[in-house]
Amino acid sequence: MTPPKPMGRLGGYAEEVAAAMRRRRETRRPRVRVRLGHAEARVLDEDSHEGTRLLALCQRIVDEERTPARG
Repeated sequence: MTPPKPMGRLGGYAEEVAAAMRRRRETRRPRVRVRLGHAEARVLDEDSHEGTRLLALCQRIVDEERTPARG
């Protein structure tokens, strides 16, 4: 019996990682996690007023950073 080829094994690992990333991306939803002072972090309900506002603000910041600089 011949041992498996290293590239074949690496290719298999790469396929597994790619499949895991696709599954993670499909089930991932945006969430708002906050920490007040030195307290533990908590996740705001996605339907809460505060969570909705903070998520919208963060999206605006990301959108602005993605646009090319004007000058």
